[in-house]
Amino acid sequence: MTARRAPRSASGDRLLWEVAGRLTPRDRWLLTMLAEHQVLTGSQISRLCFTNPRTAQSRLALLHRLEVLDRARRYYGPTTGPHHYTLGPAGARILAAQRGVTPAEFGYRRDRLLTLLTSPRLAHLVGTNTLFTAWAHASRTLPAAHGLTVWWSEQRAAALWGAFVRPDGYGTWRTPTHRLDFHVEYDTGSESLTQVMGKLPGYARLAEASGIASPLLIWLPSAGREIALRARLTAATHGTVPIATASPTPLSATRPEEGPADLEAARALWLPLDATRRATLPQLADRYGTPTGPAPFPDAESEDNDDSDDRDAPFPRPPDPRP
Repeated sequence: MTARRAPRSASGDRLLWEVAGRLTPRDRWLLTMLAEHQVLTGSQISRLCFTNPRTAQSRLALLHRLEVLDRARRYYGPTTGPHHYTLGPAGARILAAQRGVTPAEFGYRRDRLLTLLTSPRLAHLVGTNTLFTAWAHASRTLPAAHGLTVWWSEQRAAALWGAFVRPDGYGTWRTPTHRLDFHVEYDTGSESLTQVMGKLPGYARLAEASGIASPLLIWLPSAGREIALRARLTAATHGTVPIATASPTPLSATRPEEGPADLEAARALWLPLDATRRATLPQLADRYGTPTGPAPFPDAESEDNDDSDDRDAPFPRPPDPRP
């Protein structure tokens, strides 16, 4: 006898509606961030949209129990790493319903996300997201039109510029007087420096084709590798694209007042090829960015704006900051 497929449970739909009704604007924003960036750690989420780590931990635990989020930890010998959060099945259904599509049409694949959590790609993705999280965290006390106003994932950037480059991320930083659009390459050391250098002609071609020479920020895993790459960069030609490099501050040189290591990308660590002093992202914006006027920035408007397109990348700050 052929088994009959069970119909969708009405009680299951009611439960989903109940879950949806319990979500705050911040929760919904977090879902869009996970849909865009795939994986965020508990610490990154806390930096992005909470001010109290214990409040963040409690809320994330609830969202996990409701299957709005999935989470997993990786084991490193006798210790465990942080929780890594992805979009859960209930969260995917809610986002899909907002767009009037099924979870499959929305592109949700729970198995792919679970595979990612055990993939060598995880460290690279989390590292890239750590850079942008630091910049977003530094922006939380700024007006909505200033600071980090755009944060695109690798997938979104590749969909637009894949014929030229596949950056690990793309962002925009705004100061009161300038706008800096920039690409990010997050180097883990798994590629040779020759491979890293091989990416530069694509950025030069993109700048030539678009007429916009967006700076390239390259994060290296160590000071030694940064020095070696800079030697090659200085000897090579890379068109009109400004390049700045950075690497983690050695633990022996870190001073307590400089803050946590996961936020150091927002500090004065970025060294342009044509400079001798390291700079912050706002300083790079004032040096290499496009001058702007005082007009308001539309992307920073409330999510209540009916003209917004929910297929756009989410604004990298939550709509209603809470403790």
